[in-house]
Order: sequence, then C-alpha cells, then structure tokens
Amino acid sequence: MSKLKYKPKQRLKLNPPIIILVEPQLGENIGFAARAMLNFNITSLRLVNPRESWPNKQAISTSAGAIDSGKSNVSLHNNIEEATEDISYLLATTARNRDLNKPVLSPIEAAESLLHAQIKGMSTGIVFGAEKSGLKNSDIIKADAIVNIYSNSKFSSINLAMSVLIISYQWYSRKIEFIESGKLPKQKNLKKNSANKKELNFFISRLLTLLSDNDFFSPSEKKQSMVNNIEAIFTRSNLTPQELRTLHGILSNLIKS
Repeated sequence: MSKLKYKPKQRLKLNPPIIILVEPQLGENIGFAARAMLNFNITSLRLVNPRESWPNKQAISTSAGAIDSGKSNVSLHNNIEEATEDISYLLATTARNRDLNKPVLSPIEAAESLLHAQIKGMSTGIVFGAEKSGLKNSDIIKADAIVNIYSNSKFSSINLAMSVLIISYQWYSRKIEFIESGKLPKQKNLKKNSANKKELNFFISRLLTLLSDNDFFSPSEKKQSMVNNIEAIFTRSNLTPQELRTLHGILSNLIKS
C-alpha cells in the first residue's frame, strides 16, 4: 500500500491544536493518546490533574517514544482555566447529550472549524474528559463548541485514546485536503482576533462577582445553572479583546454608579 504524498501549494502556517486531558485516570491512556497525536503531527499535550503521578512509566511505555523522545510537549495544569488560558478557540468532546446552548459538531466539522481558526492565526485546543465520567458541564461551558463522535447508541463508550485518535486524524486529513485544494467551506462565526480564554474568563469572573454582590443569583439552588447560562452567552459570542474592554468599561461604570 503506497503512502499518501502531497506537495503544499502555498506556504501557510497552521499550528496544530493543543490536546487537553482533564483528570485522566490511566497512564496507559495518556501514552496511547500521545502516540495517536504524534501520528498526526500534534505535539502539545496538557494534563489537568491526572490521577497517577507524573512522569508516569505506563504512559511513557505505551507512547511508543512519543513522550520520551522529546517530540511531544507534555505539561501539567491545576485546572481547565489554567490549561486553556492562551487558547482562543476551544472545542470540548462528549459522548452524551448535554442541555447546553452550544453548537454540536461532528469530528469532520470540528476539524474544519479548527482549521478556520488556525488560518486566522488563533490558538486552538480540544478538551477530553476522564475515562469514566467525561467532562463536567462546568468544563464544557468554557468551550466554543461541542464535538460529538457519533457511534452505536447501544454501545457508545469510546476509549479516551481512541477519541483523541479520531479527532487528530480528522484534523490532519482535512488539513492535507485543504493544502492540496486551497479551499475550505466558508465559516462566518469566527473573528480574526478573538480574545483568549484567560481574557474571557477574567471578564466573566468579574461579571459574576458583581452579580453575586448584588444578590442576582436567587434562588441559590439555581445559581450554578444561571452561571452556566451566563458563561455560555459570552463564550458563544466569540468576543474580541476590544469588545471585552468595552464590556469591562460598562462594568466599571455600573460599579461607580
């Protein structure tokens, strides 16, 4: 079987997406995920509170050299906010239907969305949840869109590393198609200079503090769902740094008055 060969028709820097594993439980899955990533030229792996200690022998052995060769960059983070603060376009994977007002993409649509963002120079990332429970709603709400890997409804449990493999492959193969043809479907949602998650999270935190100080979250048992809804509004808006500065100005004016 001959290997796929292609010659780029244009010089275009497309930085690969950053893969983020939130609370992964098994070192073996981290290693397999790193191996799958490197197969498709994705090298940045961020771990949020892995259950096993790091460095991890099982992860290194199952990575087939992806981790210990120095070809992959693996970093540890305390929470999802810290792991995504430099990312402007973020996708979150889930196998379950979520009652969240977010666009739901197939792996192919996700790959195209990532490429659109990367063409505009945006830093991109994909978040995967723990093997047993997946991502929490409070994690997914921070993403711009949800990726759903369609599978057998009677057996939809997909191994963590396999999920990473599927998304990584779709991104890489779609990138090759784009480089060969120079064409991608138009996508009007993404702005060229979207704020990163650190900037957006700072504004949302400031807004939520102001609302809390003014007893907005009532009744208290509905606070989390209200917070999720508010956060979803601003995440979905794809705000620029200038738009955030305007919103900060509005908050400052309200505080003064």
